[in-house]
Amino acid sequence: MSNSAQHYQFEVVMTCSGCSNAVQKALSRLEPDVSNINISLEKQTVDIDSVLPYDVVLEKIKKTGKEVKSGKTI
Repeated sequence: MSNSAQHYQFEVVMTCSGCSNAVQKALSRLEPDVSNINISLEKQTVDIDSVLPYDVVLEKIKKTGKEVKSGKTI
């Protein structure tokens, strides 16, 4: 992992553990380019550190079929 990792936070509509598991599984496929995947079903957030561009991570989450309400680089 290079030192240029960014921290992204996405607000994703997830209604059950199946939803959060789908997002977790999709993001896990990007390893080792992503790390520290932290998904909160309660807060509806996905926090992740990645060397990948924001748009790449966003598209990966969207491909799960979940609605991404917002996202930001922290």
